[in-house]
Amino acid sequence: MLTAVELRSLLNAQPFVPFRFILSEGGAIEVKSRELVTVGRHWALVGVLDPEAKDTFADRWAIVWYMHVTRVESLTSGAPPLFPPPGPAGSLTPSAV
Repeated sequence: MLTAVELRSLLNAQPFVPFRFILSEGGAIEVKSRELVTVGRHWALVGVLDPEAKDTFADRWAIVWYMHVTRVESLTSGAPPLFPPPGPAGSLTPSAV
């Protein structure tokens, strides 16, 4: 399960790498810009872009509950952000981005 802290790590990565949430019901939500995401404690509000538009204004929105995020995939190549995996503390490993 994704956490708010892990989502902030993804959003604050330098450089930002666009990513996709894969959800437990089989759907997916793409995050193409950090400015389109509001991080909540248990959910994120994600602005969804119109694929036909040339601008970066949200056309729709989706609420993503962290408990339903099964994995996160990178939309472009780039180094993944690092954050501690679940389990024993002590080592950092690349995320599932």
